[in-house]
Amino acid sequence: MPNKKKKNFPASVEKSIKSVAKTISKTLIPKKKKLKKLTIGFEIEFFILDKNGHIVNEADLLLKKIDKKDRDPGSEITYEVGKNMIEVGSYPHENSVDTLLGLIKNIKSLLYTAEEENLIICPLGAYPGKQNPKMRTKSRYKSKEKIFGKTRFKNAGRACGFHMHFELPWGVFDSQKLELKHLVNSKNKEALVNAYNFLIATDPALTTFMQSSPFVQGKYLGKDGRMLIYRGSPELKNPDSLYANYPDFGGLPSYKHTGTNIIDLGQKKFKDWLKILKDAGIKNGAMPKYKSSLETNWTPVKVNPHGTLEQRGMDSNNLLIILAISVILKRILGAIQDEHYKVETSDLAIKEPFKLENKTILIPPDIYVKTELQTAAAYQGLENETLCYYCKRLLWLAKLIDKKADNSIFANLEKMIESKKTVSDEIIARAKKLGHKNLEKELPPEIGAQIAVEHSKKLFEEIVIAEKYAKKNT
Repeated sequence: MPNKKKKNFPASVEKSIKSVAKTISKTLIPKKKKLKKLTIGFEIEFFILDKNGHIVNEADLLLKKIDKKDRDPGSEITYEVGKNMIEVGSYPHENSVDTLLGLIKNIKSLLYTAEEENLIICPLGAYPGKQNPKMRTKSRYKSKEKIFGKTRFKNAGRACGFHMHFELPWGVFDSQKLELKHLVNSKNKEALVNAYNFLIATDPALTTFMQSSPFVQGKYLGKDGRMLIYRGSPELKNPDSLYANYPDFGGLPSYKHTGTNIIDLGQKKFKDWLKILKDAGIKNGAMPKYKSSLETNWTPVKVNPHGTLEQRGMDSNNLLIILAISVILKRILGAIQDEHYKVETSDLAIKEPFKLENKTILIPPDIYVKTELQTAAAYQGLENETLCYYCKRLLWLAKLIDKKADNSIFANLEKMIESKKTVSDEIIARAKKLGHKNLEKELPPEIGAQIAVEHSKKLFEEIVIAEKYAKKNT
């Protein structure tokens, strides 16, 4: 590992990061594990670039070079669908090490390994320029390629996301069968339904805060290009998206009223997917093997066979923004699961989203979330006044849930709301400053590469800062 010179940061940055570290320590890294308290896990996908900022398909090289003994228990660095991508994960387990520190350690290991191989790691939801990812050929990938077509399937290799996992409430998941249990009159099952619906309702706000993909294949698509090329939701009106012909498997789902509804949804998707595979002519020898019926669902909110509730609709982004989003969801879902806050659909929440009344959080109807807010998040971002207010209200709720907490971690999000500019807006502004004035024209490759390199450098700086202060305050 090469020696690195110590970096000196401005006093204002040092002061800000100290405050952030305290919040990280208090909110994300409890010193003592409380078995009945909500625990969280992360998955972050990154693009792999050469030093000039161009995409390379070198995931296998990096995976071979990373010393397995240096990986943190409960965390992993692994392959993704495209060889141009790599994933770092840290899952919630009762006996695992601190989730955040495990994640930071593995990202740092990845960064240094890439540095040794003259490569860099990019934390954006989509690479701004053109790329031609090499896709993996495992049966589960080849079957998707056959169903979606080679051109459309490449979208899976052009989108990097940030996924959050929330450990399911006690007693609702069968860890042997890897499926939800049928329970009646269970407060924990009710908490699952409340959390599930809440994550669907927050999706437009979360994807807006996290958007970092205005350009895909050199073309400006909207503020969240990753959402547009991936989900297939009919509301998004992109016929070229990955799940355009199968929106039930990739689009934002509707609310569910009971745990049984969630179970039935998972089982139906599994049966439908097996039929799709069979109808596509995939023979038994090439048929993917699934350990759980929960494996055939790729929607932005889902129950995962790891025994978690997963929000997987967000772009990859800068580390400190990821941490801020983590704190928001940790606080609110913790209240839903551990303190039995309820979540109810109400027309009132169209005007007053996330209104809190006697430990009940009001969310707007799902048709409004999917049609109006999701579309605004994809195409307009914080330029849309209604969506901007929606994001502001979500942040307000997180502060209200824990009035005593240090909220300095939210500085980046508050700046976004005040300026109405996300990382996607910053990328657009940077492209214009570098000479790309007309968004209707294709982004020059050299500008896309330069933007990707700049965000790679930012990741390196932020991971060093986060690790230093997380260790100091645990």
